[in-house]
Amino acid sequence: MLLALFLLLSEKLWASIPEKPIGGVGAGMGNVWIVPTSSKWGGLGNQAALAYNREFWVGLNHENRFLVKELGYSTLGVQLPVTPGTLGFSISHFGYSSFNTTQVGLSYGMKLSKSLAAGVGLAYHYLQVMGDYKSKSAYTVEGGIIYTPVDKLTVGAYFFNPTGSSFTETETLPPLLGIGLAYAPTNSLSLMVQVDDDTETSPSLRVGVEYFAVKQLAVRVGYSTGNLQGMTFGLGWNIKQLSVDFSMGYHSVLGFSPQLSIGYSPVLKRKVK
Repeated sequence: MLLALFLLLSEKLWASIPEKPIGGVGAGMGNVWIVPTSSKWGGLGNQAALAYNREFWVGLNHENRFLVKELGYSTLGVQLPVTPGTLGFSISHFGYSSFNTTQVGLSYGMKLSKSLAAGVGLAYHYLQVMGDYKSKSAYTVEGGIIYTPVDKLTVGAYFFNPTGSSFTETETLPPLLGIGLAYAPTNSLSLMVQVDDDTETSPSLRVGVEYFAVKQLAVRVGYSTGNLQGMTFGLGWNIKQLSVDFSMGYHSVLGFSPQLSIGYSPVLKRKVK
């Protein structure tokens, strides 16, 4: 554990900062976020997914990366339907007292047609490093589209920070582009694949499977070559107006990264009827 902490709190720490507040559903499937999943957390990943949520929703998520408390990542998300479309708000915090980042985001998504939705988001990023370093901030824009060409198949595209905003030359927020596909051969089974590229590292491949064993219980597995790299698995429960999702990522060197999400909506729409 001390070795992992030493490695991650050195120059490798920056690479360990979570890219997106994905939530326990996507985290259980290789950390996919471009194509919406059965969870309303999808609106925090690809803003176009907000268009499909027409009920008030609030969610809390916490990730304990590599079981190191200094690498904790917490997110609060809120979604509010308006006319037309849906507004989203999120605030995320990563790190500990000597090194931490905070992100505050405001987003909006709406349907452009029966099969096409689009969304955009603005975010404020704040970096705090103790000692002789000065705190830094930056603003970014992101957005995406979701298209359903035929029944059971969904295509998504996403971009982040196309203007290249950053804290400093070495502490960057690299631009990111990605595409994703989701195929649901049955009401209880979904297959997902995503490719994303942050222009600074090799493109990442993420694959995942979600299966509803019963109406209220989902089982998820996945694999990611990106951040976080390695195998993932998860479970999800729908309990009246609450959704509870647990995931676990595993890196062959650094170990386990558990994540827990809890969401509330007055009308929780389940995937399986």
